[in-house]
Amino acid sequence: MELLQKVKPNADIPSQYEYIYDSKKKDLTLRVKIKGLKSNMQDDEAAFESWAIALKYYLKDTIDTVTIDWERDFVKGEEGYLHYNRFVYRLLKFVQTYSWAKSAKSIPTIPSQLYCNIGRTVAADKSKHIKNSEGWLECQYVDDHSSEYDVMNHQFPVGLFDGKVSGTTHYTTGQKSAIDIWAIKGSCLSIFELKKADNKPLGIISELMFYTNVLDDILSHRIMYEANENTKYAIRNNIRGFKNFFEAYSSGIINHIDSVFLADNLHTLLTDELICFINDSPRWKYKKITFRKLAVSK
Repeated sequence: MELLQKVKPNADIPSQYEYIYDSKKKDLTLRVKIKGLKSNMQDDEAAFESWAIALKYYLKDTIDTVTIDWERDFVKGEEGYLHYNRFVYRLLKFVQTYSWAKSAKSIPTIPSQLYCNIGRTVAADKSKHIKNSEGWLECQYVDDHSSEYDVMNHQFPVGLFDGKVSGTTHYTTGQKSAIDIWAIKGSCLSIFELKKADNKPLGIISELMFYTNVLDDILSHRIMYEANENTKYAIRNNIRGFKNFFEAYSSGIINHIDSVFLADNLHTLLTDELICFINDSPRWKYKKITFRKLAVSK
């Protein structure tokens, strides 16, 4: 599409979407195809929030609204169903956050009660990772910066389940879904999405936005933790710092989420100006949620 050529040079606009521009309405539709509906959310074909935000910002004189459409719905048991459910959750939050974001059709209903899983084992330490891999950098960052916070840890699980946590009630992918690094200082919860220098997907926006929304729903008790032995065990043994998090969560002390793009190099479109645009939402301001960037190496 000729319109997309007006975006910043070397933007590598993904070809995996169907782009439909209505010049009268100044609306750009991004239609997510089947592959994108069942892909990891950082992948170009799945990271619709990232590309919608970038296109809206860089083409703001041409685009008033961005509409998200998708090729078809998925049914339970179908390959990719859990990725699709995550897409549904993400889309609902996206249109709630930005007035210029629309859904092309009714968004499927999200379960009335979602639960989040809990780590049962200690997260792998630095010795278990290849040096300078993202896992190694994650551990190193915690080692270097934990003194700056009341508590800091890594690999915070964010698998979502329908009604209860079990092997048969997954709502989203849950086996390895986790926030890279999290920390609490006073009333502020910081979450970090880390990328090593040669990994620069624009989809980091979609990842961090999903984790931010899940944490906001947990803190608001819309997503719950089960009152069972697994939760008691994680608290008792402070698995991945969960005791510290649960105490802050239960007390209601946290009133600000600080969401951090943690990378030495970011996608060419993910500039300071674009981060300001990401933050430009009444919903984020009301909830005291902010996005910012930090370097891994500092």
